[in-house]
Amino acid sequence: MAEIVLFEHANYHGAHKHLFGSETNLNAPDDNFFNDRISSFVVLSGRWQFYRDSNFHGPASQVFGPGRYNWVEAVNVPNDSISSVRQL
Repeated sequence: MAEIVLFEHANYHGAHKHLFGSETNLNAPDDNFFNDRISSFVVLSGRWQFYRDSNFHGPASQVFGPGRYNWVEAVNVPNDSISSVRQL
């Protein structure tokens, strides 16, 4: 099973959210806290890609595998810009 943990702030601080599969819209009415608020993340398993817009539209990031990513801009993802996450 794939798993990623998203964090609100750099260095794994602030609120966090576990995903076990793709999320088409981080701005969905039932849970929109993490839309455009991700500053760090940890890939526990699987391969993941971020998108600036919902439904996997807009510029895409590189593909990330297992590891700790303490600041999104260090891996060429603009801070607070992610609106959907795809598990590959």
